[in-house]
Amino acid sequence: MTTTKGKTRTQIAASAREREARALDLRLLGYSYDRIARELGFAHRSAARKSVERALKAIPREAALELRQIELERLDLAQQRIAKQIMSGHLGAIDRLLRIMDHRAKLLGLYEPQPDSGIAEVVAVLGAWLGQVREEDEALDAYLPDSEPQAPPGPPGRRERSADASRERLRRMYEDLEARSRSDP
Repeated sequence: MTTTKGKTRTQIAASAREREARALDLRLLGYSYDRIARELGFAHRSAARKSVERALKAIPREAALELRQIELERLDLAQQRIAKQIMSGHLGAIDRLLRIMDHRAKLLGLYEPQPDSGIAEVVAVLGAWLGQVREEDEALDAYLPDSEPQAPPGPPGRRERSADASRERLRRMYEDLEARSRSDP
């Protein structure tokens, strides 16, 4: 194995994992990233934050959920401690409440973009296409005489039934997609 300053890569990796675990422990104790950086010798607070994030990724999912719950409880406790000041209108406490709420929203993933189902785009394309079909239909109607010719007795032709059915299916599909796009946030 390659060595760096007398340590193998395995030893360096193990040392890094220990440091990440220690950074996570300090974060759980409520230390700021700045303080974790000072305590563990990170060059910057962002390095301490990344170290904590790597340690969290290494934790099994159940433990990560438990950790998230612990953090949420800490935020609840912090909010309870400033409740009287908030109710009295103390601006600093209100500002602190907003920061707690922001942190809680980030922790719960409320700021992450929601997946787009693409229905709105389909509705727009079908709407434009249906409009074009209607315009062409109206343009063709302009060439027809004002009075309808008498159709021969009997059922309509296959082509006429197929065109009417296609128009009706398209109309229902467009209305259904339009209703879905209104109901989707």
